[in-house]
Order: sequence, then structure tokens, then C-alpha cells
Amino acid sequence: MQEIDVLRAENVLLKELAALSEQRYEEIKRLRKENEELKKQLEQLTKQLFGQGTDSWFMHTVKRQQALKQGVQLPLSTPFSFAEKKK
Repeated sequence: MQEIDVLRAENVLLKELAALSEQRYEEIKRLRKENEELKKQLEQLTKQLFGQGTDSWFMHTVKRQQALKQGVQLPLSTPFSFAEKKK
């Protein structure tokens, strides 16, 4: 009788572990989907940032500092390069 109780307890634990695994799997799927959406948003923001125009480095830095003071989340990329501009 004791062995039956042990087997039942193991069965309950296995069912709980299976349920937890399923929850984690669903959470991973949700996080992957969220990650893809965030990547798309980042890509769009980067395109917008590069397409906005030609602020000077100084003005770009000042705007970033003001935005950071206000708590605005900014992309880490920058529109500046050391290459010559095309005319």
C-alpha cells in the first residue's frame, strides 16, 4: 500500500512538472514573439533616425541629453559617420 502512495505522489509531481514545463514553453513563445516585435520597432526607429536629416554632432548630442533627462528611451545607434557626404 505504501508503494502505491509513493507512485501516486510521483505521478502528482510529474503532472505538476509537466504543467510547469508547458507554462514555460508558452512564456518562451510569447517572449520570442515580443522580441521579434521589438526588433522590428528598433529597425523602424533606426530607419527614421537615419532618414531625419543632418543635425550636427553637437546638436544631436544635446538632443540626446535632453531626452535622457526627461526619461525618454532612445536607440543606441547614431546617424553620424566619418565618411564624406554624397552630394
